[in-house]
Amino acid sequence: MGAEITAILRAASERGLPSLLIGANAIVLLGYIRNTVDLDLLVPEQSRSQWLDLLRELGYRVFHGIEAFAQFEPADKTGAPVDLMFVEEATWEKLIESAREMDLSGQRVLVSRPEYLVALKLHAAASRLAANQKSIGKIRQIVRICALDPERDDPFRELILRYGSEDALAKIQSFSRRR
Repeated sequence: MGAEITAILRAASERGLPSLLIGANAIVLLGYIRNTVDLDLLVPEQSRSQWLDLLRELGYRVFHGIEAFAQFEPADKTGAPVDLMFVEEATWEKLIESAREMDLSGQRVLVSRPEYLVALKLHAAASRLAANQKSIGKIRQIVRICALDPERDDPFRELILRYGSEDALAKIQSFSRRR
């Protein structure tokens, strides 16, 4: 993990900015070894302006943003890109209540439950209006590492159907059968 990511996490912690680690770094903490250079965080909507201020102060600029997502690039093109996903308070409370505190290169971070990471990946892929093979690969790893099975876990099945589709459910069922 790059020094930029550590600096962002440290600065956010010093300011008391809430976040959940999602994306590739969260999957790494679950046990899947892979290289990643970006930082993906889920943050409550009410802290949007504080997060935007922090990243701007650290030299980042928004290169793509919609209501629920903002993507940032560093001033130095070799730095780590940052993606923020904004959620309403009720969603934030649900996700944070079962989050686990973990260590990411010396920084304490909160990581969402694996089932919620899958739901977030499905939601992100759907918002891009196209099947995203990269997201499917990450979902496969989460399902396998965490032994998730939508056939035995009704709440997980409901999350898949809420944020994905019947096709997504069938794919995820096939991942859980191949363990």
